[in-house]
Amino acid sequence: MTDKTKIQFLCRSVAGIIFIVSAILKFLSLDSFELFIYGLDWFSLGTSSFLVRALLFAEMALGVCLVTGLYGKLASRLSALLLLFFTVYLIYLTVSGKSDNCHCFGDFIEMDPLESMIKNVILGILLYLGWHLEDWQSHWKPALLITTIVGSLVFALVLKAPYGFNRKATTYSEEELKQLSTQHPEITKEGKQIVAFVSKNCKHCKMAVRKLDIALRHAETEDVYVHWFVLGDSTHFQNFLLETDAKPDQYDFLPAKVFLKITQGKLPLIMLLEDGEVKEVMSNATFNEKNIIKFAKEQL
Repeated sequence: MTDKTKIQFLCRSVAGIIFIVSAILKFLSLDSFELFIYGLDWFSLGTSSFLVRALLFAEMALGVCLVTGLYGKLASRLSALLLLFFTVYLIYLTVSGKSDNCHCFGDFIEMDPLESMIKNVILGILLYLGWHLEDWQSHWKPALLITTIVGSLVFALVLKAPYGFNRKATTYSEEELKQLSTQHPEITKEGKQIVAFVSKNCKHCKMAVRKLDIALRHAETEDVYVHWFVLGDSTHFQNFLLETDAKPDQYDFLPAKVFLKITQGKLPLIMLLEDGEVKEVMSNATFNEKNIIKFAKEQL
């Protein structure tokens, strides 16, 4: 192997490792990345979930091919196209004045759009330097390519099921909710109301109220009253509001004994009520954007 070939191999391998690391870190903070895409208001929650997983698949498969040299030339060109696409997207975010973490490396390495563009330029240079490196030759190439594709699909789609695949029913105590309504009669008031039972320290609760806030924004209506019941007291509650960036119409704090009896120990719990009647219940895992929007606009 000549010095030139060694440099080409090193550059392409480093680019591949960055793609693999990016996919793994996104996977480890998958919920946050999905919410980031969903919060752009371009796609539904379901579409956002599958787009995120398509990106995980692409990054993992391309990264493996770049590192191993399996169809390396094709992988280099496809990687360059992917970088170009996301650089255009990052330019849009920059022009729009967005400076939040763009989740290129999930929640683990925060980068704003400008920093991410610089990262893409470096990756592009690495791909260019390894552009003409010959592919690894073996009669096992087709089988290894299939293995890479299947493995990447398992990584992106199977290890964490996409939105909509969790159909497990969400339950609550009707008796305890009725008891709560005697102390909080606003639960039974006329009209549409969404009641959420959340904990300040529960990451799934934070995800759920952010999803709820975005879904109601997509419904384009202000006719639904949002009422939170929060586990415990007001300690650190302002931090919860800042982290979720959600604004309920009303919130009350409940002691653990009452709260956990209603939710049966499961968090979060979201209820859709109309004229005091529970129409549907859901959790973060069973969150149904379509039903939220339908409930906000018309009767279920």
